[in-house]
Amino acid sequence: MKKLVLTLAVVIGLIINCSAQQENGQRTPEERAAAQTEWMKENMALTTEQLSTVEALNLEYANKMEEVRAIDGNLAKLKKARSITDEKDAKLKTVLNKEQFQQYEEMKKEMRAKAKQMHKEQQQ
Repeated sequence: MKKLVLTLAVVIGLIINCSAQQENGQRTPEERAAAQTEWMKENMALTTEQLSTVEALNLEYANKMEEVRAIDGNLAKLKKARSITDEKDAKLKTVLNKEQFQQYEEMKKEMRAKAKQMHKEQQQ
C-alpha cells in the first residue's frame, strides 16, 4: 500500500510539476489539455465525436488539476489529484471503446514507469 501511494505521489508530482514545464515556465491548463488531446488523437484513432468530447474532458480536468497545485501538503495534494484522475478515467471509459481505453491505461503505466525512473535518478 505504501509503495502504491509513493508511486502515485511520484506520478502525480511528475504530471503536475515536471511534464508541464516549458523553457519559459509552466504550461497553462489549456496547453496541457491540447497536448494530451493531440496525443490521444494521434494514437487512439478517435472519431470526430470522441475527439470533441475528449478535448472538453481534457480541458476540464487540466483546470481541476491546476487547482491542486494550490493545495498545501503532499498527502492532501495526492488524494485530491487521485480523486480527479479517477473521476476523469470514469468519464473517459464511457467515451472511449475498450481498445482505446486500454491504450490510455497503457500510456498511464508508461508515464508511471518514467516517473519512477526520474525519481530514482533524482535520488542519486
